[in-house]
Amino acid sequence: YRAKARGRSCFQVFTSDMVGQSHNELEFQVALRHALERQEFELYYQPLMDCATRELTGFEALLRWNSREFGLILPGDFISLAEESGLIVPIGEWVLRQSCRQIGLLERKLHRRFSLSVNLSPLQFLQEDLPEVIARSLAKSGRTASALSLEITESNLLRDSGETREVLNRIRATGVQLVLDDFGIGFSTLSYITQF
Repeated sequence: YRAKARGRSCFQVFTSDMVGQSHNELEFQVALRHALERQEFELYYQPLMDCATRELTGFEALLRWNSREFGLILPGDFISLAEESGLIVPIGEWVLRQSCRQIGLLERKLHRRFSLSVNLSPLQFLQEDLPEVIARSLAKSGRTASALSLEITESNLLRDSGETREVLNRIRATGVQLVLDDFGIGFSTLSYITQF
């Protein structure tokens, strides 16, 4: 697996260091499996500003994992593992519920509306009950659908176009906004935008 991860036309000799690293990776996986029930996930919010008026208009929810064993862990160090294991679906639902609830509380306290942007993983994108999850999160928080943006990456659009269109239409039917995140980093072109 190490050779495979390094790319084609290579080999890897097993060393005793790999045993320790494999053990650490296994501990990390086990800790991630328990992170949700231990309430170790935290949301940070990046402010969204209107450049013309310099006014705060909303927030983007950013997930962090504050692990008992490993300390504060950034998404780049655990999201791929969460996606591989399927844990990203319940984690993503938690992010959606919590961010809607927390921003809803802030709106009521400040007597004003904010937009909220939440990233959607490719696995969540294909989740059968995603529209219901969105609707429940909005209903419990008292927020309007039009004030929620779901950010999807271009990898979501690289799937079968018929299935992708169906999922996009189901999400649009909830009334939330769809945003293409990290456009142009991978394979996307302007034709994807016009197609979808």
